[in-house]
Amino acid sequence: MRVLYMMPTAKGVYPPEAEERRMNVIRSYATPSTQIDVDFMPGVSGFSPWGGTSEPPADAAARAAQLSAQRAVQAEREGYDAFCPFGTLDIGVKEARQLVKIPVVGQAESCFLFCGLLGRPFASCIYMPEGEDRVRAWARDAGVERLLVANTSIGIPNSEYPQRRQELLERFIACANEAREQGAALMGLVAMSICPTEYSAKELSDACGMPVLDALACQIAMAEWWHRTGLPPSLLRSPRSAS
Repeated sequence: MRVLYMMPTAKGVYPPEAEERRMNVIRSYATPSTQIDVDFMPGVSGFSPWGGTSEPPADAAARAAQLSAQRAVQAEREGYDAFCPFGTLDIGVKEARQLVKIPVVGQAESCFLFCGLLGRPFASCIYMPEGEDRVRAWARDAGVERLLVANTSIGIPNSEYPQRRQELLERFIACANEAREQGAALMGLVAMSICPTEYSAKELSDACGMPVLDALACQIAMAEWWHRTGLPPSLLRSPRSAS
């Protein structure tokens, strides 16, 4: 199958090294049966996922969703079997699903669905502390809010991770310990600049002594699932509580 990954920005918004690292990480998940291509958002949304806050302003978020849906339509025309925006903001996933027939798969949503499959209490780990309400709302939409027992954050902008890599690992271990104290048995949603961009899920699991889910791997697995089963993606209902 052929999957198109869309970076959450137009070309040139990320610094060149950060941009290339993320594209290389995405491509590294390709297999003999799954081709992964990477492209950019077809325009500048006004939101930069590099440094500072992880929460886009409302107008920028709306513009980004529109651009994501636009790229999904193009991906379907180009013959791709699935469209996947990079990043746990799941930019434009709901909007794109209204326009295309191929699977549109988000990282956060996929990760939450895997958490539901595992049925273990889990925690999230994001960059900065202002995103907890968003994570809680997503877990609610995915039907797994009862399993989300802890929201943790690194407290360092992701633009500083390459230079503060060891400190990032130490902060992640502290977050895992905090999550464990609150009853988590799994680090179930970890932001992309932490895992797998800086550290693999296995490296983080070994360091903190708790299983860590790889949201990128969950997303690809979900896209492959839709493709292999042949079921119409319209069967995916979000939020799960909808009638």
